[in-house]
Amino acid sequence: MNKVFFAIVVSITAFNLSSCNKDSRIVAKIGGVKITETVLNEKLASMPPEYQNYINKPSGRKQLIDALVREAVVVESAKKSGVDKRVEYKNAVKEFASEQKKQFIEYKKSLLIGTYIKEVHKSIHFADEDIKAYYNKNIELFDKPMGYTIRHILVSDLQTAKNAYERLQKGENFAKVAKEVSKDDTSALNGGLIGSLKRGELVPEVEQVVLSLKNNEMSGIFETPYGYHIIFKISENRLPPISFDKAREIIKGTLEREKFNNWFTQEKQNLGVKINYDIPNY
Repeated sequence: MNKVFFAIVVSITAFNLSSCNKDSRIVAKIGGVKITETVLNEKLASMPPEYQNYINKPSGRKQLIDALVREAVVVESAKKSGVDKRVEYKNAVKEFASEQKKQFIEYKKSLLIGTYIKEVHKSIHFADEDIKAYYNKNIELFDKPMGYTIRHILVSDLQTAKNAYERLQKGENFAKVAKEVSKDDTSALNGGLIGSLKRGELVPEVEQVVLSLKNNEMSGIFETPYGYHIIFKISENRLPPISFDKAREIIKGTLEREKFNNWFTQEKQNLGVKINYDIPNY
């Protein structure tokens, strides 16, 4: 128990031991460093729940104090020996601080995006009449649904697409090429494999190409707003009809994606977005 407890104490010790308010009682002094009751209580509060009962007992509290003192002794001794003045130590601290700053920036960005996207999606509403109208307009998608299994290569520039296509024409395995060059990370890991797709789930420009292909047939290079594509159609099969009740959530998701994509396109125009995909590979 003691070894595990001490390891946990050391692993989560991140407070500045000398930082305290003037009214906080001093629990221990190590040279010029003070461990105060405030620091001790903060440490107690940060301990895992399974240790709370133990550390709130006199024996556990004493062990925590001893662990903090032991750490402070080692830290002060390390400073005294000049470890904190060494170039490798300073570089490591600088690198860690830089990485933490990057992670903090990414966290703020992710939080901002996640919060706003939720608000955008909440503002998207559809009446039953809209869903029913979509079902009737696209009845073939639900009355005679088709399923596809394809492999997909997506790249940013035409030259990379041409190089990949040339390799495929020479007989290289589609899955191997997709894994090496496709920027569609999710499918690239599986050799470009995208399976169990229903008609209407693919991007319209891509689905149009898929519909034109026979089983075991490869497309040429074609472009969409997402980049340059090459498709290999593995199979096509007829699926059971989908009733309106079962299709409701599917249609709702489709309409939400369409409306979100329209919003995104409009925002790009409002912000004057310009993109140059013709950049060199490294």
